[in-house]
Amino acid sequence: MYDWYKWKLIDKLQKKSKAIIGIGDSFTQGQGACSIDLWKKHNWDLGGVGIKDERELLTSFYENSWVNKLCTNHFTDHVPINLGMVGRGNRGAVKELYLHPELNMESIEEKIVVFMLTGIERFDFVHKNLHEHIHFLTISPNPDTKGDHSKLWAEYYESIWSDKFGIIEMLLSIAEAKTWCKAHNAKLYLTSAFRPEYERQPFIRGIMGDIDDETNYLYKQTEYIKSLVDIIDWKKFIRPNGFKCVSDFLCSLENREDLIEEVGSAKYYEFAGKIKKFSPRGYVTNCAHPSQKGHEAIAKSIYESIIEDINKEKEVITNKITNLI
Repeated sequence: MYDWYKWKLIDKLQKKSKAIIGIGDSFTQGQGACSIDLWKKHNWDLGGVGIKDERELLTSFYENSWVNKLCTNHFTDHVPINLGMVGRGNRGAVKELYLHPELNMESIEEKIVVFMLTGIERFDFVHKNLHEHIHFLTISPNPDTKGDHSKLWAEYYESIWSDKFGIIEMLLSIAEAKTWCKAHNAKLYLTSAFRPEYERQPFIRGIMGDIDDETNYLYKQTEYIKSLVDIIDWKKFIRPNGFKCVSDFLCSLENREDLIEEVGSAKYYEFAGKIKKFSPRGYVTNCAHPSQKGHEAIAKSIYESIIEDINKEKEVITNKITNLI
C-alpha cells in the first residue's frame, strides 16, 4: 500500500466505522482497471508508464477495483481498504493485515475481509528492504527463470515445491486470515482470482497424493486430510455467479465459456494475450486483468454472495429465537 493512499484511508476511517478489506494480488489491487481515458493517454500500453504518471494511474486502479466498487456501488456506508499487491502470493497477501498499524483496522467496528486467492505456487518472503509498497519478494517454482533471484526460483522448484506443499501452504494462509478475523470480529469470505481447481475434493486428492508407500505418510490419513482441507469454510467460498473463479466469470461475461478449464486458466490468458485494447465485450484488458467494467461485475457478484450469506445467518438466528419462545 502506498503512503499517499494510506493517509487518505486514515482520514476516511475517522469518519466511518465500517470497512471492506480486500486482500490478494493484482486482481485485487486493480491492475489494468484504469479509465478508458488513461488507457488512451498511454496508447493502450501501461508497461512503460513513467514515474510522473504513476500516481495518476495507480489512483485509477484503486478507484476502479472491486474493493472500491463494493463500497461505492453496494456497501455505501463502508470504507474500502485495498491491501492487494501486484504479483503477490497468498502467504504475503494475508500478512498485509498486520503491516499497516496506522490504519488501526482491528478497532474498526464492522469489517468484512474478502480474500481473493491467487496461485498456490507463489511463495512470499518478507522483502529484505520492506519498501513503501513492495513488502514481499515472491517466487515461483521455475528452473528456467532469468534475473536476480533465478537460483532461488530454481532451488524452490528442485527442493521444495510439490502440489501437496502448495495446497497446505495456502490452507495455512487461510487459517491465518481466519484467526485475524476471529480475533477482531470480522467476517471472512474467500474467492479465487484465476484458479478453478480450488475445491474440496481436488485439495483432498492433492494432499493425499498418488503413491501408497512409506514415503507418503498422508496417503491413508483421510480424516486428517479432510480436517486440514476444511480449514476453509466452503459455504463462504464465493463462486462469482456460480463460476469457480473470477477469470471463469469474466469468460462467461465475454460469451466465451469455451475458454473455461477444469485446471488452470491457460486459455483465458491466451485469449487476453491477443487483445489489442479491450476484449470484445469490454470485461478484460490487454494485460489479462479485469477492466473497470469487469471489476464492477465482480463487485456486484461478491456483494450478492455476501448479502445471501448474511440473510441466511439472520434466518438461523430468527429460527433459534422462535424455537426458544
